[in-house]
Amino acid sequence: MDSVKIEIPYEFGLVFPKVIDGKLLAYSYLDQTFHVLDSKGRLQNSFNHQGEGPKEYTRNLSFVTINNRHLIFMDNKKLSYFSYQGEWVKSIPFNDPNKSLRGGMPSNELDFVGENKFIVPNIYLDGLSRRPDHRAVLDSVPIWLQYEYSQITNQFEITEFGHLDTMSVFFSDFKYNSYSPRTFVDGGNVNLFFNLTPIIYTYSIGESKYPIEKIKFDVPGFKEPIGLDYKSMTIDNYRHFNKASDINSHMNDVISLDNERIFFVYSQGKNIRMNDSEADAIEAPDPLFYGYFYDFSSRNGSQVVLPEHNGHPSFWKKVSYLGNNKFLFVFENEIERDFYWGKIFELKSAKSR
Repeated sequence: MDSVKIEIPYEFGLVFPKVIDGKLLAYSYLDQTFHVLDSKGRLQNSFNHQGEGPKEYTRNLSFVTINNRHLIFMDNKKLSYFSYQGEWVKSIPFNDPNKSLRGGMPSNELDFVGENKFIVPNIYLDGLSRRPDHRAVLDSVPIWLQYEYSQITNQFEITEFGHLDTMSVFFSDFKYNSYSPRTFVDGGNVNLFFNLTPIIYTYSIGESKYPIEKIKFDVPGFKEPIGLDYKSMTIDNYRHFNKASDINSHMNDVISLDNERIFFVYSQGKNIRMNDSEADAIEAPDPLFYGYFYDFSSRNGSQVVLPEHNGHPSFWKKVSYLGNNKFLFVFENEIERDFYWGKIFELKSAKSR
């Protein structure tokens, strides 16, 4: 439909999988800088406020979103509010006995429900693969958390949370190499998923701490997880976990579209065996990536072939929804490395083509 020159000189990812308030946010890994883009991918502003000061966010940055025309960054201590121009507005602490040690590019799963209430996935499950008592932890630790601002303590306090039920695939004898939950809020529901299974768990906010619905999508080429037969990850068997991660399929960003529809990008995983040598694993071709579109009202879904540019695909952290069935895909520029190409595609059904 259109193309745009994205003037960011370093390798970057799109933090937001969809436009919020007409804005996109990108993060360049090399210089740890955030870039505010407009809804067509044009660069508006860039800034880096990482530090330990009262008007900065720490390096342990978990989530970032836009709410009420503010960029909001959640680190291991507080929520920091900035203008689109990168100017500090205010900071509000949150109360949680556990502290995040996550760094690098933050996730977008910080969903405000009103002005003073928000929902995030519980990132303290990130290291669960290293624990032999993973099922006991899943029984007791919330999967997602709701925080609400308290005028008594002048900080955000946990007021609600959700658990997995014991019928989840994660309550098994196998050890998954990633227990990191991902969420998106749609209306009055929290929708939660894990990367290794094409299942979405739906919770009704304020009504149930357990899923009210589970939908398993019939995704073409999505593999059942294998290579999960260790009790825990150790210094000796971490290569086993890394290989299992390479060969398994993964759900990446799930984008809630309008009219009860979703779109996500998924990997089919590398086509190797667990008992192949490390050299064979390295030489295996890269996994194939596809899109998947699902309509909740009709309960129909279909695979979507992703666009390519000069033979190179665009997938993880390089796709964002612009609205009206249009998507921005980011591609490398092989001639001049100081900028990228953004190309806008429209998703159409087979009947309309």
